[in-house]
Amino acid sequence: MHRLLFSTRLFALFTLTSLLATSCAEEEPTFQSETTTPQLEEASPDPVPDGDDEPSDSPEAVEITVRLGIGTEWTSDPADAGPASIALRVMADLLHQGLTELQVDGSIGPGLADRWFVTEDRLTWTFVLSTDLTDGLGMPLSANDIKLSLEGVAARGVADQAATSLNAIRGWKEHANGDSGEVSGISALDVSTLVIELLEPFEMLADVLASPAFGITGRTEAGEIRTTGAYRYDGGDTLVAVDDSTMVTEIKLVQVGSSASYLLEDALVDWVVLPVGQGSDTTPGDIVRQPLDLRVAIVVRIGDADARRALLGSLVTDDLTAGVLSLNPLPNLMAADVVQADLPETLVVDVPEGSLLPIGLALEATLSHLGVDIELRVSSPDEFATLVASGQAVFFPLVVAGGSGSSDALLRVAGGVDDVTGSESELLQDLIMGVAAEQDPAQRRILVDNLEGELRELGLMLLVGQFEVRVGIGPGFDGLRHRSDGTLDLSQFSATS
Repeated sequence: MHRLLFSTRLFALFTLTSLLATSCAEEEPTFQSETTTPQLEEASPDPVPDGDDEPSDSPEAVEITVRLGIGTEWTSDPADAGPASIALRVMADLLHQGLTELQVDGSIGPGLADRWFVTEDRLTWTFVLSTDLTDGLGMPLSANDIKLSLEGVAARGVADQAATSLNAIRGWKEHANGDSGEVSGISALDVSTLVIELLEPFEMLADVLASPAFGITGRTEAGEIRTTGAYRYDGGDTLVAVDDSTMVTEIKLVQVGSSASYLLEDALVDWVVLPVGQGSDTTPGDIVRQPLDLRVAIVVRIGDADARRALLGSLVTDDLTAGVLSLNPLPNLMAADVVQADLPETLVVDVPEGSLLPIGLALEATLSHLGVDIELRVSSPDEFATLVASGQAVFFPLVVAGGSGSSDALLRVAGGVDDVTGSESELLQDLIMGVAAEQDPAQRRILVDNLEGELRELGLMLLVGQFEVRVGIGPGFDGLRHRSDGTLDLSQFSATS
């Protein structure tokens, strides 16, 4: 487990009603009407590469079209590509590149920036852009364009998941709050040099900037979308490779209706997210289980640590997660060695409306059976966020959302550590600051494990489940695989796939 800190600013956005509507959506997309935004084609039986075909003597000369089934709304803004939707992350990654990039091996490497330098105090990061950068329209791309793109993410506001991920940048919060017209800590020294100044050391900056949500974008004066990724728009439903040497030269976007599995069965798509209940062993091709950077945790903020541990230790995670689609239970690591303590006589369980409600009902049933008088308080997502942020909520399920970096990225604390850890926050402050400032990824992982261990030891939090989606990949496309952040890795694609 490599993610630990949360933000109550995420609740309004990441309640499970909206999350699962995105990650497992079945509705048809409603794209913008601009001509630069792709319009999905109707599914038609195009030829699929046959794995038995003889390999070409000149692989670079082979041109492959991949058909993606897109069943979610794409607004052309990469910042919409949160952790809940593999489809949006794939689209954002194909069309928009960040300053840094997630490599096949999971490390962070150059993206639009060739290299970067960090001062000794770890507060100033200087990114040097690749020479002669252009966007998908062939227009020059400058450091100031990147500054404007990043400021656009901050301007989405304090309730937005992506916008709360870079609060360590000086002036980021002020811009997100609408108190400043720009992010003072981001500056373009010249055409190819971007400087980011931090309020405190934050070693995950390069990881966060590699997220699909931070792909660089913008619009021309004529309103055309500026793409910066490996593909660009070429008509309503087609993406075309920017680099002529790319094996996958064209990507077709195919509309997904109420059923996605039939698209695979009829060889109409090569990649599609399968809604819950669709797809089986007889579905052609592969069905890949892709975990999402989303977990559900139970948080306890009553005063007595032994009572907190006793509460969490009494929970059966399989029972809690049974009513939530696509949520796989995690083992209750606290149950085996929980201390004996009296449970509270009465307890209020807070839960937001939507798909987390079954967990609230399961908590009510479990603890009522143990003799606790439970009041289940169901509120809207905004009301729930207010209850948590104000400290009025003391026992509640929580969506733990990452999605702002690679598989090792932390979850940022936007609303303050008291949102989760309550009165125990001072005990954890050194560990929290140490994780954010640790330069070595291996050592940082150790610190993360230590912090999560402390959260369990104090009885403050219990992770109970992780979300996943199933992705169908058509026959003959075995080289189509995902990176750890859910985006598509086309580098392993071969002419004989």
